[in-house]
Amino acid sequence: MKKSLLLFLLLFGFVSFSISQTSFETKVSGDGAPIILIPGLASSGDVWKETVAELSKTNACHVLTLPGFAGQPATNFNEGFLPKIKAEIAQYILQLDQPVILIGHSLGGFLSLQVANEHPELISKAIIVDSYPFYSAAMNPIATVEIMIPVAKQTKSMIENASGEDFETQQAASMPIMTATAGRIPQLVDWSVKSDRSTLGQAIYELMTTDYRPNLSSLKTSVLILGAWYSGKDYGMTAESVKANFEQQYRLAENVQIEMAPTAHHFIMWDNYEWFMSQIQNFIK
Repeated sequence: MKKSLLLFLLLFGFVSFSISQTSFETKVSGDGAPIILIPGLASSGDVWKETVAELSKTNACHVLTLPGFAGQPATNFNEGFLPKIKAEIAQYILQLDQPVILIGHSLGGFLSLQVANEHPELISKAIIVDSYPFYSAAMNPIATVEIMIPVAKQTKSMIENASGEDFETQQAASMPIMTATAGRIPQLVDWSVKSDRSTLGQAIYELMTTDYRPNLSSLKTSVLILGAWYSGKDYGMTAESVKANFEQQYRLAENVQIEMAPTAHHFIMWDNYEWFMSQIQNFIK
């Protein structure tokens, strides 16, 4: 019955609905084999707008906006934000009655990696967009969870306690590092300002203090990693050095392909759109 209802909705094009068991919003467009698209920290599902415009020609695209981000109501995360959302995504996919392709950006990529590893029966392929299994080690190769806990606590506190004006100023100042597409920056700042500060702080804390690298020895799902390096070129980074970092972090995983975007910053889907879509289409066909 659920499957029939979903098919009915898809036949009539773009639809929006929420499954009662989930705290995230889902918008569905297109028809065909399902693809789940998960945005990153403080982002709306609209970050995938251009991606979905292409993929929905052949697939049913389920686009999530996570709770507490970009105006989506926050949720209770007493048991942890990432564990709660990971479980809800797995439950959502289970209700679709068939394996799906996962595409996740940043925090969404981290969640996609975990779901692909822990629920391989639900995931046919996964595409991880500029995300690492241990975020802190991407910045500091000697980082450990123990080292990062006080740093993460301080970061969380700063996010939660900044005044509205200071927070918006900080976000606006940092966005040119995140995207080379200047016209998108006001949108990113707006999503950040509309996000729940407690959710943001908690999500960043968990990203900074979760080392998922040891779990990757059990990863069997075919995974494509799309990495960005270009925003670090003025600090000595090269495509080769950043790719080596990705390879080091994912070294325990089998069946992983890593490709580096030519000139994109963190939002690869915007900055190198044609390259991005080509990588996806070649991987999922």
